Amino acid sequence: MMPVLTVSQMRAIDEQAILSNISVGYSYMMKAGMELFSVAHQMVNDRKTGDIAILCGKGNNGGDGYVAGRLLLEAGYGVMCFGLCEGEELENEAKKAYDEYIEKSGNFCHLDDIELLENIHTYALIIDAMLGTGIKGNPRAFYADVIRKINQSGVRILAVDTPSGLNNDTGIPSSPCINATATVTMGFPKIGAYFYPGKSSVGTLFIKELGYPEKIVAANHDNIFIPEFGDLKGALPPRKPDGSKFDHGCAMMVCGSKGMTGSATLACLAAIRTGCGMVHCATPHSALPVLSSKLTETVMHSIDETSRGTPSYNALSQLLDLAEKNDSICIGPGISHDNETTQLVKEFVKKAGKPMILDADGINAFKGAAEHLKEINAEIILTPHKGEWARLFGSLPEQPLEIIASLKQKASEYNCTILLKGNPTLVADPQANIYILPYGNSGMATAGSGDVLSGIIASLLAQGCKTTDAAILGAFIQGIAGDFAREKRGEYSMIAGDLIDSIYKVMNILTE
Repeated sequence: MMPVLTVSQMRAIDEQAILSNISVGYSYMMKAGMELFSVAHQMVNDRKTGDIAILCGKGNNGGDGYVAGRLLLEAGYGVMCFGLCEGEELENEAKKAYDEYIEKSGNFCHLDDIELLENIHTYALIIDAMLGTGIKGNPRAFYADVIRKINQSGVRILAVDTPSGLNNDTGIPSSPCINATATVTMGFPKIGAYFYPGKSSVGTLFIKELGYPEKIVAANHDNIFIPEFGDLKGALPPRKPDGSKFDHGCAMMVCGSKGMTGSATLACLAAIRTGCGMVHCATPHSALPVLSSKLTETVMHSIDETSRGTPSYNALSQLLDLAEKNDSICIGPGISHDNETTQLVKEFVKKAGKPMILDADGINAFKGAAEHLKEINAEIILTPHKGEWARLFGSLPEQPLEIIASLKQKASEYNCTILLKGNPTLVADPQANIYILPYGNSGMATAGSGDVLSGIIASLLAQGCKTTDAAILGAFIQGIAGDFAREKRGEYSMIAGDLIDSIYKVMNILTE
């Protein structure tokens, strides 16, 4: 797991690792410049395509730009460094980087007049090395003019560590802010790069580790992580070559009601596609005919229903008997807000004793009664969107760090895993760790995509995945499946079923 940091944490790591030693500091700057060069080369891999303009500020961000400029020169690229200050005004590592660039006969222009950028649109790539992560408030007048000029150029922009003008704690871009095509963030990712609206300014995010000492890093983060691919791959339970369907896990889905069979269908199909050996769907009698025609691979169980066709409290013993034969439980999609159904949910989850995911109406059953969640004697995952969170716990803060603090507090207090749906999706575990899942796209904002997520997670739990791992991996599988679906359908035309059709592609990636 890779830590995700605040601006102050990243600054503290940098300072403690360097200890004002310019030689050590320059070694990190060299690494940063080499990583920047590598991405710039990917973006302009043919040196004949055109020259590269680098906008360099007066701090270490600018120093990274000068290192990259020198490396690009050595590789045969045409480079122009526009300095927001004279070279003699630079200090320490940044001055050393500038001097080495000039020694290579690098082109330099002191940018003190916006007219000097009149031809900026003719470059093949613009590298933004102006303002680092420490900016507060809007850029000063001349910087603002430069940012607007770059944004209007129509040229692809590669940002160094952060787009100039982005608040890396809040994710709020200044006015103006660089709208980058791609960003190379140095050391570790920052919180603000993953939250909208700032995420739109970041473009494609490349994370480049610089080799900071592990002890220093461990002492300077708040247990906020982004999973790396190895973590995700390692969390997937292995297949059993000699195993039966029972050895690969049985998932119980308490889903659906009269007129609400779509949710149950999506959740069950997603569970099967994710790899569990068997899915059992417990649904009201009146919903059974429709679901039986849609779910040919699912074992259907008719349960008692209310006069409105929703699960009845009288079904409690039926559900508890079925729970004994299954390895995981998903309860909620499409079961309604009916008062009797709500009472059934509360009693069932308290007694079922199996790892379970509460989604949709499974969460709504605890509206205004979140304290009852503490009575559940099993590992649980809650998957609220912001509206369901509000019904359960009250209003959610707006700022990323405040949202994260609220998630940590509730997951610890209620001893559960919470997956807060959104972009990014956030997962909190009972130990107050937070995992950021920045996957998916706006096409997934469609009815039923949450049901697909529930089915994926229930399947992973049934296969033996640890509770928090199931939430993290489930969000990844759903998000990447959404990206595959976008390639085929586009964001406007995607439906939840398209996610299910793409699950196999994600599973193949995880098992390669």
